[in-house]
Amino acid sequence: MLEFKHPFIICSHKSKLSNLEQLGRTLAEKLNSTIQIENNEGFKITYESPNSNYCTQLKIASTTIIPQLKYEILLGDFKLSLFEDFIEIKINFEVDYFHLLDLHKRNGLKECEFFKEFFKILNTLGVTEIYFGVFDEFGNGKKIKYKWRNVLKEISNTTHFKLSL
Repeated sequence: MLEFKHPFIICSHKSKLSNLEQLGRTLAEKLNSTIQIENNEGFKITYESPNSNYCTQLKIASTTIIPQLKYEILLGDFKLSLFEDFIEIKINFEVDYFHLLDLHKRNGLKECEFFKEFFKILNTLGVTEIYFGVFDEFGNGKKIKYKWRNVLKEISNTTHFKLSL
C-alpha cells in the first residue's frame, strides 16, 4: 500500500480581483448565495442573492508573509486562497493524494457529491483546470514567486494530475 501523501490542489483563474465589492456581488449572484465580506479592521458587508442556497465568507487577506495573497474564501470544508492569477485550495480535513488520484482514474471526482458544488464555484471564478499533486514534492524548499507561470513550472516537476472542468 502507498504511503499517505497530503495533496496540493491549485488552479489558475480569470477573475478580476481589484474590486472586492464587485467580486462579492458577482459570486453571490452566480452562486445563489449570501456572501459576507470582512476585513481585518472589522468592516463587514453582505451580498445576498434572492434565492440564496447557502452563506459563505470572503475575507480580505492582508499578510506580510505572502503579500501577493489577495483574498480568502471560506466554503465549509474548503478554503480558497486567491492570488492575482491562481487559487490555492485547502480541504479542511485529511485527504490523501492517492485517493484523489484513484477517484480521478475512475472518472469519479466530478461525480463525487463532495466536489460537485465546489467545482461549480471554481467555474464561477473562471477556472477550467485543476492540478492535484503531492504537497511535499512541491518547490523542494525553493522560494517561489507567487505567479501562475512560476507555480505551473514547479507543478511540472512533481507527481500530479490535471482535471478539466
